[in-house]
Amino acid sequence: MDNWSALFDGQTRYVLDINDSTVKADVLRFRGREALSEPFRWDIEFTSLHANIPPEQVLMKYASLRMRGGKNVHGMVTRLEWLSTSRDQSHYRLTLSSRLTLLGYTRQCAVFQNLSVPEVVEQVLRKHGLEGPDFEFRLERTYPARELITQWRETDLQFIQRILSEVGIYWRTEMDDVHGLDTCILADSQLDYQFDVQLPYSEPSGLFDGAADSVWDVRTWHNIATGTVATRDYNYRTATTPMDATVSVRSDAVTTGAHYRYTAPYRDAGDDTSPEPETESGAFYARIHHERELSRSARIHLFSNTGHLTPGQVLEPQGDVITALKEGVILTLVTFRGARDSRLHVSVWGVPYTERYCFRPAEIPRPLIPGTLPARIESREKNDIYAHLDEQGRYRVRLDFDRDATDPGYGYLWLRMAKPTAGETSGWHTPLTDGTEVAIAYSNGDIDLPYIACALYDSEHPDHVTRDNHTRNVLRTPANNKLRMEDRRGEEHIKLATEYGKSQLNSGHMVDSQGQRRGTGAELRTDEHGVIRAGKGLFVSADAQPKAQGEALDRDAALKEIDRLNQQLQQLEIAAEKAQALKADVDSQIQMFAQRLKPLNEALLMTAPEGMALTSGEDMQLAATKNVAVNAGGDISAGVTGNLTALAGEKLGLFARSGQLSLKSGEGAIDVQAQNASLRLFAEKKLTLSSASDISFAGKKRITLIGGGSYLRLEAGKVEYGTTASYMRKVKRTMAASASAKPAEAVSLPPPATMREFNPETLTPWVTPVYAKSCLKEKGCTDAGTAEEPVDNFGQMTIFAQPVEDDCCGYGHQHEHADDEVVQHAQSAKKRKPDAGGANAPAPAQATAAPLALGAATGVMTQVWGEWSLTGVLGAARGIPYVGAMMSALYVPSAGEGSDRVPGRDEFWYEEELRQKALTGAKATTRVRFFWRQDEQGNMRVYGVHTGEGTPYEGVRTANMVWNSENNRYEFTPAHGADGPLITWTPERPEGSDLPSHTGSDIRPIDQATILVTPIPDGKDEYTTPPFPVPEERDLNDYILVFPADSGIKPIYVYLKDDARNVPGEATGNGVKLSGDKPWLDMSVTNSGEGAPIPSQIADKLRGQKFNSFDDFRETIWNEIGRHPELTKDFTTVNKDRIEDGLAPWVPKEGQYIGPNSIVKKFAIHHVVPIKDGGGVYDMDNLRIVTPKLHDEIHYRR
Repeated sequence: MDNWSALFDGQTRYVLDINDSTVKADVLRFRGREALSEPFRWDIEFTSLHANIPPEQVLMKYASLRMRGGKNVHGMVTRLEWLSTSRDQSHYRLTLSSRLTLLGYTRQCAVFQNLSVPEVVEQVLRKHGLEGPDFEFRLERTYPARELITQWRETDLQFIQRILSEVGIYWRTEMDDVHGLDTCILADSQLDYQFDVQLPYSEPSGLFDGAADSVWDVRTWHNIATGTVATRDYNYRTATTPMDATVSVRSDAVTTGAHYRYTAPYRDAGDDTSPEPETESGAFYARIHHERELSRSARIHLFSNTGHLTPGQVLEPQGDVITALKEGVILTLVTFRGARDSRLHVSVWGVPYTERYCFRPAEIPRPLIPGTLPARIESREKNDIYAHLDEQGRYRVRLDFDRDATDPGYGYLWLRMAKPTAGETSGWHTPLTDGTEVAIAYSNGDIDLPYIACALYDSEHPDHVTRDNHTRNVLRTPANNKLRMEDRRGEEHIKLATEYGKSQLNSGHMVDSQGQRRGTGAELRTDEHGVIRAGKGLFVSADAQPKAQGEALDRDAALKEIDRLNQQLQQLEIAAEKAQALKADVDSQIQMFAQRLKPLNEALLMTAPEGMALTSGEDMQLAATKNVAVNAGGDISAGVTGNLTALAGEKLGLFARSGQLSLKSGEGAIDVQAQNASLRLFAEKKLTLSSASDISFAGKKRITLIGGGSYLRLEAGKVEYGTTASYMRKVKRTMAASASAKPAEAVSLPPPATMREFNPETLTPWVTPVYAKSCLKEKGCTDAGTAEEPVDNFGQMTIFAQPVEDDCCGYGHQHEHADDEVVQHAQSAKKRKPDAGGANAPAPAQATAAPLALGAATGVMTQVWGEWSLTGVLGAARGIPYVGAMMSALYVPSAGEGSDRVPGRDEFWYEEELRQKALTGAKATTRVRFFWRQDEQGNMRVYGVHTGEGTPYEGVRTANMVWNSENNRYEFTPAHGADGPLITWTPERPEGSDLPSHTGSDIRPIDQATILVTPIPDGKDEYTTPPFPVPEERDLNDYILVFPADSGIKPIYVYLKDDARNVPGEATGNGVKLSGDKPWLDMSVTNSGEGAPIPSQIADKLRGQKFNSFDDFRETIWNEIGRHPELTKDFTTVNKDRIEDGLAPWVPKEGQYIGPNSIVKKFAIHHVVPIKDGGGVYDMDNLRIVTPKLHDEIHYRR
């Protein structure tokens, strides 16, 4: 107190100190204003001996106004005014302001994402140099992060005042006398008022107050207040969820009416029955607004002479006071007035204190943007050729006004785009790509409710319809998929086209790319395959229908022509029957006309009134399961420059009713044979056989010539002739010689062709062909076995394996060793030509291995069980740990023809049949299949089953092995879901690869003495445990691999062991309920021990859901975590975005795995019990979240 008093002499009441300035100020008079949620301002007049004070000596200087009564005001000088100068002194006025006033000198437009209101305010304050002791949040609520908070043409002061007012946070100022600075206190409840401020209520006597601190002259104002506040909003993310909230805060105010606020911006309605609704919910905003209304229902004004009164205090007047003052007064505005020659005058405004509600600053409305703002679509990849969308089809954009640097694709929140039409499963969406200019509009002009109104062309993306082609209407995608409609009169056309294969539908006036006419009418074209498919029937006609008049399926002309020809054919059939010629099947044609063509029932009908031509640059084929009928009212001409062949499985008939049947050969011989029956020539009139050279008759047994009853018979060792009348011989000379014979010329006939016999009714083979069957089945029988048999009964079995990879998590890192030998083998194989390993090739003495493609997804297979008779090497994709291979007993070379173990070949699929099935993706029947399963001890075992006819197990997928000349091997690559070959076969071992060593983990052996094949019982309950499990559909992962005809390699049956992570499954487990204040994925948890468990709230959401693979499951886990703010609150913005996209977040540096070839930086989901040891793939209680460093330690260091 002595030091304080030393600042003031006997006359001085007020002292003004300006830091870092030579100016000595003598306070003349002042006025001050302090209010809640406003920066304070003090206008101080002073005199000084300095006649001309430079502004830089005062402005932006810290200063303090001290009063004898004990009040100090610390602030920043923001204004200096010269008033006058006399001979002795100069007169000035300056403004002492809160440091927050300086925020009013910065005006900008800015975007804040995924931050709460307090976080945004703190960021703005720190940008202006305010640190920890300069402001303090004393908040009772936790405020959620908002997707978007926008500052639009506001000063930083206006901006923070606005966003704080929206959520009801008020602020006041405290003076730090130690540092000589003002401190901003931000609060949201009554708990942060300043209590225990008591002053006597004492009316002064005249103008004399006795110099005692007191308050006096109370005045009150009371108003009617709104009784209820109701809010409603719409959230498109939960479009059908009610968003209504109604709140009425209890108070002593007189209330009436209701205030309905629509589109108050909130995400959830909240519980409007709770006195403490969820922060920033609809009920929260309704309560805040009602508290504002109630705060205006009563106002109080007082005078005082006490300098230490300040906003935010609860003043408790003592003495005989009116009712309005008994609970205290919350000071909201305090003004001060004083002078060198007068006492301090204090004017106080406030509202009655109550515990039912808190003071809320007046709501400052958001700035409005009535129009649109320019922006550009933004992707994570620069110049991305595809649209960057989220699961709801929303876009990221970059606003043109936003100057802050952000990662690509994170400059703004996900935005919806307005479209011409939208529906539950319908609508219009042409995706926008990176760099496209868009106009951002705002719902009701609200700066925090943006959406994409439309896309615009600009100088970098010019419009494709201009004055040069103004008659066109064009819809075109970035990949040049196009719908073009031309409106130029006389040249109207429509073009629907895609760049792939130049597939187009053109109609009307067709033009080329230069706009030159190329035809009229309609055109459907493609450089790729073309298909016209109509399930009920297809009618193709060249009959005219002018101006598109008439029935679309009007086919009377075609049907009349077919009916007329059918009637003519019936007449020919009658004639053929009389002539005992082979009858045509006219009935089937009539039946087809009545049942198929006339109603157009699953039939194709083509017609042209003036002619039809079919032409092919190479081959043309007509095929029908039943009949092919060719009818003509005139002639049928078939002319070929090569060979003309007519093949018939049964009979071939030629009948000419009234004309000549001519069979002639211009140069070559005519060969007529009846290979297994007789040959008959008959003529009603004259039969002539003539030759310009020789005629030779030869019969192996005899020749008999008969004419008019007389005959001549020639046979072995005998010539006989006879007649009933005379025998005349007219010769010049007759000679006799010794006996002689001339043998007949031997004629060699080929054996009859072997054809698979089909049941004509079912059109299926009489004997079902199979790939493999048991050798115990007799010839001609391809039924499934009914008893337990060894695999040797079916063929030669071999099992291959490759090094074990980490099957825990499916991403992160694996063993990082260079597979140099694999590369060497593959390069060696490229240098050598293929040499087919046939059935007679010797079995290798050592285990064999094969390189796959030189990439990370390939591996080497090593023989670990059985014998193998082919010379070559087998390879499989990395995700396939085991491959079993079997060659049917049909192809075992050691069993020759005549062996009881070799059934007839007609029981098995022909190789060409298998090749055709592989081309179409069809399955081939077999009587045995194999699969992998772990036994009770966790060991991998092979099991075989008999596959009966008609069961879902008998069909095996077929696949063609295609020769890859670059890698010098055969490859099978599935059509979908593979990054490279699934199976490869190199016909010979590369040099030096008899027994290649493997880097990485060891190969798991197959400890199985024999492989048995068992029947599948009707009731599966009989087989519930090994050794004979019943396979599920997912267990059977097998193929019949078919090689080209010239390879010399017979088809091979293979069955693969799947990666368990790719097998669909259902999520199980309860997770763990989190506790404690430590962050959920703190390094102390995830970088040591077993890692962090799956939280119970995540397990509750996912339990029971089904997933196609562990990759899908892992992505869903992170997605669900992103929906729980309590789990993501400690993450950075970038990591939050990754989690929302289903990606693992980045880990701090101390948790990263730094290997010799790579650095892994993201969290991994680890299986505590490995999958290979029976650990549940989708069991959330078996999962832990770990850092890459801990993951590596668990698998490879412990």
